[in-house]
Amino acid sequence: MTCCCVVRAPQTPSHGVVSVAPHSFILSLPALPLVRGGTVRKHRAAAWWWSREQDTPAHPQADVPTVLLVHALTGGARAGGEDGWWGPLIGPGRAFDPQQYRVLCFNNLGSFYGSSAPGSPGFPRSRKVKLTSIDLARAILQGLDALGIRRVHLATGGSLGGMVVLALAALAPERFARIMPLATTGATSAWVAGWNHVARGALRVDPGYPHHAARGLEVARQIAMLTYRAEPGLALKQTALGIGDYLEHHGRKLNGRFTAACYEAQLDAMDHHDLNQPLPGRRRPALAAITAAALVVDVDSDQLFPPAQSTALVRTLRSHGVRVSRATLRSPHGHDAFLLEWKQLKPLIRRALKLPVP
Repeated sequence: MTCCCVVRAPQTPSHGVVSVAPHSFILSLPALPLVRGGTVRKHRAAAWWWSREQDTPAHPQADVPTVLLVHALTGGARAGGEDGWWGPLIGPGRAFDPQQYRVLCFNNLGSFYGSSAPGSPGFPRSRKVKLTSIDLARAILQGLDALGIRRVHLATGGSLGGMVVLALAALAPERFARIMPLATTGATSAWVAGWNHVARGALRVDPGYPHHAARGLEVARQIAMLTYRAEPGLALKQTALGIGDYLEHHGRKLNGRFTAACYEAQLDAMDHHDLNQPLPGRRRPALAAITAAALVVDVDSDQLFPPAQSTALVRTLRSHGVRVSRATLRSPHGHDAFLLEWKQLKPLIRRALKLPVP
């Protein structure tokens, strides 16, 4: 096992029979050839793990089912705990209970939080190299291999994370029993790619681009925030005069924790996502390879990935013989509802965990 684990300090106190807190660690992985050219050398992946006391990254127990979480555009591997992006859903007695499941998340390839990314040793320096959702999925598969995990009980994630979940299930159908992609699509639309193009423009007009595009990153984030939310949700908390301060806050916040180069790499992965096309070396559409039982979740007020995108995804999966269920988050908050609507998400997660497997 090529697992080089660096265990950091616990993030939350222990509870009950789960006597260890979540672990953050680093995996050293094989070199990764990229779909659109270039190779990631000195490949590493940051990961986060929460499970039973005896089930550790160095010694995973065969009888513990794995739940794989995949984060969205600017998220990180820390899915649970005090600062976790799905914190209210993970922990003893919660929807993802580490007493029952091994909860695992990797930082995306090309992201900022510890995985190989622009500027790190061994990452391609050419700006002509563009990541794809397939690359992010292959990096995760390498991580699973390094940990000795051959079967995943459920893989789930939203937005870009949902794209990667679908790519994982297409690349290695025998490894994934169930998937729950949220607020996502089988192929990036011109609408999404158009917004990403505008965000790139904001980055590139910054005089400090690509290494110090602070203001460009702030403006790109402000543009994105408007697509992540919906007007009814904004109206609940913001006024016409206050929205500027709200956007500036989120811009500064991202500038303090991310880089323009990593942001652009994640935009690339989203833009180069089309599972209606064959995977490299194959003839059938990528979605046709999926065998996992699926629960596709959309958001009724999503302006970035509107419900019609999920309708098309469900129709395509069913046409390929996949057993698919559909659910909708009803929220005034738009796309980001999959990071906000905890009460609605809990029963959906429990439903996904028990999907009948073909």
